[in-house]
Amino acid sequence: MSDPQDGTERTAREWWNSWANHFQSEYGDGEIPVGIAFGPGAEQGDDLGLLGELDGVKAIELGCGGAQFGIGVSKRGADVTGVDISEEQLAFARSLADEHDQDIEFVESSVTEMPTVASETYDIAFSAFAFQWVRDLEACFAEAYRVLKEDGKLVFSVDHPYYKTLDAETGEFERSYFSDEPRRVYSEEFDAEMVIYSRGVGETVSLLTDVGFTVEAIREPGYEDPDCYESEYGSFAPELMATVPPTIVYSARK
Repeated sequence: MSDPQDGTERTAREWWNSWANHFQSEYGDGEIPVGIAFGPGAEQGDDLGLLGELDGVKAIELGCGGAQFGIGVSKRGADVTGVDISEEQLAFARSLADEHDQDIEFVESSVTEMPTVASETYDIAFSAFAFQWVRDLEACFAEAYRVLKEDGKLVFSVDHPYYKTLDAETGEFERSYFSDEPRRVYSEEFDAEMVIYSRGVGETVSLLTDVGFTVEAIREPGYEDPDCYESEYGSFAPELMATVPPTIVYSARK
């Protein structure tokens, strides 16, 4: 497994610690809705038929951020643990969970190595738009496999690798689908670097099966009508999202 103190994970931690307050206050016109949401193109509250019955199950959110998704899962009756690398994101998550009167345990940790999280403890692991920040995705999947009970399930979303090959303004290709080079953006305002990874569908499936998972479903939610997308978020533009799915969701069984 990767060293949780390696340069890439330090970069991710520094970025999110610097950006957390801005992200939570500015994204989505100042409020990210609390509830189950896999990403652009997936309707708020729709689990795409992947999470199943949540009442009474033990669930862990990997890369929980502000825990909006985890709080939604908790409200459906699950016993939720949230894991994130950023103490600033976790501070927001704890406050938001208290505000919604949800008892969620939070753990500050990399998702590639979670030494304080017991093996074979959870019925379901879930994540929304977090794994593209993880360099060693195989180690992340291996940890998810470890903490899940037998027959447990991992459900997660990332930005669609095909969507991310295109320029949001022109719709033209700006990078190869097969490129393994991460996207790097330095912010002078936050004095931090954002590093984001994009993996093809085949590569992601291979990494899941290599650690022992069986892939059960892949979803590509979206709408053909750009007016169905409420607003534009950074590189997620309604006209382009109506042509190419912006989000991909995987479900895999231990």
